[in-house]
Amino acid sequence: MPASWALLISCEHGGNAVPPEYAPLFAHWRDLLVSHRGFDAGALVTAGALAAACDAPLFAATTSRLVVDLNRSVGHPGLFSEITKPLPAAVKKNILAAHYRPHREAVTAAVAGLRAQGKTVLHIASHSFTPRLAGVTRHCDVAFLYDPKRPVEKTFCLNWRRKLALLAPNLLLRRNYPYRGAADGLTTALRRRFGEGYLGVELEVNQRFVQAGEADLAALNDRLVAALGQALARTPLTP
Repeated sequence: MPASWALLISCEHGGNAVPPEYAPLFAHWRDLLVSHRGFDAGALVTAGALAAACDAPLFAATTSRLVVDLNRSVGHPGLFSEITKPLPAAVKKNILAAHYRPHREAVTAAVAGLRAQGKTVLHIASHSFTPRLAGVTRHCDVAFLYDPKRPVEKTFCLNWRRKLALLAPNLLLRRNYPYRGAADGLTTALRRRFGEGYLGVELEVNQRFVQAGEADLAALNDRLVAALGQALARTPLTP
């Protein structure tokens, strides 16, 4: 990547930790905590692999999304789960202050610092998705989410997808699936704040890989890393 560019990695749903003060709320929700509702299984491992390979900073959060969803904007109906949504407004304000804003503000500050240096920022947010939702199978192994109105994001994701397809031709690769890249999320918020000097991409990996075992996820991560390096070398990252 040229010196005028910088890469950073984040993981908003890296774990299913519940702060001790809220543990009693989750006493009867243990099964939900370990499910896809509680966190993005494997996403933190993938984020770490990408960051280590590219020598990029990693911003990771491990508080369960059932406490507060770090990838939702304040005011979004999915910000709090059915477990925390009924809490008093003052308690939810404390949750935001202690467990939501620190991650969001750290990523935002990092982007702002790099922009102040004149660098354009490529931000990859690592996520994963359950293989089946509401009885419907998601026919995808890896997906790349971006705003289709932003040509550079699209070009980069197309290149990453092409390189990964060459390295792992048996994978089913999709774009803007199972979610839209321009939907509410941290990358969308940062696009609004920083404009064309910021590129936001969400990587979505099927949780079947982590469910199959560490070796399967590690093998996929190796290919994601190799394909990422090739895509960065190929893509003219100019807004």
